[in-house]
Amino acid sequence: MVETEPQLIAQYVKTGKARLIYRHLLQLGEPSKTLAEASECAGAQGKFWEMREQLYRRQAELYGATSFAAVQPLVAELGLDAAQFGQCMDQHQFEQQVTADFAAAEREGIRSRPVLDINGTRIVGAQPFTTFQQVLDAIQ
Repeated sequence: MVETEPQLIAQYVKTGKARLIYRHLLQLGEPSKTLAEASECAGAQGKFWEMREQLYRRQAELYGATSFAAVQPLVAELGLDAAQFGQCMDQHQFEQQVTADFAAAEREGIRSRPVLDINGTRIVGAQPFTTFQQVLDAIQ
């Protein structure tokens, strides 16, 4: 999905032909919740997708992260207001949203990522762009 997602966003999301809805999966317990909240706190400053991208790129070094300290270097790199971000994390401002996302994903039978539901067609796993393109272009 690393190569495919930007293509999907450029060709379908930015043109208004599709929406991308992201659901947090809390497969690793507390570390997953911490990183999900971090992405939402970054989102409060307009940097959700940038934080999400960095979390995926650095997942090996962030594995097991359970505190603000683990993501603090990303806060600086993304130019976020560290005080605002820290307060957001300390107060768990997005904990309910993250938990609700996970519950919704579970109800929908989503256990791993990536999973894309396109007009009733579920595509599971990293697939080539053409797989998504065929399904999306078939929608009138």
